[in-house]
Amino acid sequence: MTSESAHHPPPLPKVVGLPDKSRRHDLDALRAAAMLLGIIYHASLSFALGLGWMVQDVSQSRICYVFQAFVHGFRMQLFFVISGFFTAMLWRSKGLKSLLWHRFRRVLLPCLVGLITVVPAMGWATTFGYQSGAKQRQADLESVPARSNIWAAIRLGDLPALNEHLRQPGLRDTQHPEFGTTPLTWAALVGRPEMVVRLLEEGSDVQAINRDGGTALHAAAFLGRAEIVEQLLAKGANPLAVNYTGDTPLKSASGDIAWVDYIGGALGIKTDRAEVEAGRKKVLELLAAVPAPSVGTVASPGAAPVPTAPGLDMRSIYRGLVDTPVFILIWFLWFLVWLVALFAAYTGVAVGVGWTASSLRFLLSPSRYLWLIPLTALPQWFMGSGHGEFGPDTSMGLLPMPHVLTYYAIFFFLGALYFDADDAEGRLGSTWRWLLPVTLLIVFPLALEFATGTFGWRDHLLPPDVHHLAATLLQASYAWLMTFGAIGLFRSILTREKPWIRYLSDSSYWMYLAHLPLVIAAQAAIRSWPGPALVKLTLLSVVMTGFLLLTYQTLVRYTWIGVFLNGKRTRQKRTATLNPPSPVNLG
Repeated sequence: MTSESAHHPPPLPKVVGLPDKSRRHDLDALRAAAMLLGIIYHASLSFALGLGWMVQDVSQSRICYVFQAFVHGFRMQLFFVISGFFTAMLWRSKGLKSLLWHRFRRVLLPCLVGLITVVPAMGWATTFGYQSGAKQRQADLESVPARSNIWAAIRLGDLPALNEHLRQPGLRDTQHPEFGTTPLTWAALVGRPEMVVRLLEEGSDVQAINRDGGTALHAAAFLGRAEIVEQLLAKGANPLAVNYTGDTPLKSASGDIAWVDYIGGALGIKTDRAEVEAGRKKVLELLAAVPAPSVGTVASPGAAPVPTAPGLDMRSIYRGLVDTPVFILIWFLWFLVWLVALFAAYTGVAVGVGWTASSLRFLLSPSRYLWLIPLTALPQWFMGSGHGEFGPDTSMGLLPMPHVLTYYAIFFFLGALYFDADDAEGRLGSTWRWLLPVTLLIVFPLALEFATGTFGWRDHLLPPDVHHLAATLLQASYAWLMTFGAIGLFRSILTREKPWIRYLSDSSYWMYLAHLPLVIAAQAAIRSWPGPALVKLTLLSVVMTGFLLLTYQTLVRYTWIGVFLNGKRTRQKRTATLNPPSPVNLG
């Protein structure tokens, strides 16, 4: 592809069914709705019974849990479809150079600024949220009967209950559904030496890694559990093991003591800084006394070989870049940066192939589900759905998780191809009147059930060994059906621009970027208020949305912040007469 063809692509397809060919007001409003729905979604998390959010409200509801799953299962996928559509529109109308310059100003720069504004605010809000309910969270977790799950048995130190749980195959080295720790690491964190002994006797892998790449030795060293560190070292725990950020147990024992309160609040366990500091001194002595093994040799009986330094370093660096949360709430902006870069390469293919509306009409046929669902299911197979979690994974690292980026790229490029398909008749979502009810009443409940077992009847429908497959296919189906149904719904009711909807669309970018720290703080403030969960959720959503709209109008819309996010907005001049304009002058 020549630079000339990249900058001057084939012309904008004609959209004869819409009065304004330069915009799709329905998709513009739908994109804003997806972002504003995120405010309600995040507000609902503290009220969702059974969800491990940082703020646990005293009033929780299973309905709120189902609601957050309903939103999480399609909202960001819909957002990326629309983003792909408008990316293709801008390229076709303005050229690649203008597209890249626009996305640099409206996506990359806000993303970089967010690293020094939104991300620190999220860090503060997260710490505040965890600590605000730490004591109550601890009491709630300790009230869970030991026989209900292996994690409760370990927390409470109930050996008979632990023995009963260990009869279930695969539980010895499974990961905590919320915290991502193995049972051995969990025993180290809660300070149960007797449980560590029992788990090791039952064959728990002393080298098993947690979600962060660390081992039980990392956890014990961090909290100064000297007795447990000694037990683990005696069983061959590797003192040179590194987690995904490159930390060894020695470094964990030397880490910032301030993090102890944060971790304790998150896990709902008692921590005392003085005890931790005293324990860490003993841990450092124990680790220093262990002779360093040679590269490629075994540290002690039962310990794993230490990998060669180059391989170890590269793996640690990669995992650190992928797993270390950097972008937090603004991860979607970082994903858009990657996807626009991929789109720039795609333009060469599009021009070379010579896409035409007629060649892409297959996108508008119902047969699209036959290839879209399996294609989407491939990256979704590697996500948490089907293993107790619902909805797509979130990747916040400097390097996106490959399967998550691939997943959202499918939605993004479907949107780009949809623009070129020139759907003047609105065929894509034309069946929304029956599509949405079927999706909400049948597909969504089945997808949620096979992924999480929320309703308790999945075992009666299919054997357990196919639950993951069913959850994967059903969630892929749900995301696409809701996306196309929402597109059809909004197209049927919004063909012309409406000022108030345009206002919400303009404000949604700011509101979404600013909302989550405020929502978390508000959740913590009202967590102990009495009242039904749905009433509190409604109150929180209304107040937060109203407050954010007020900040947009007074602090953002006509200021440099508004220019930075949305471009310049001009204040409308008030008319000097009270008489309405003559109908002759309208239009």
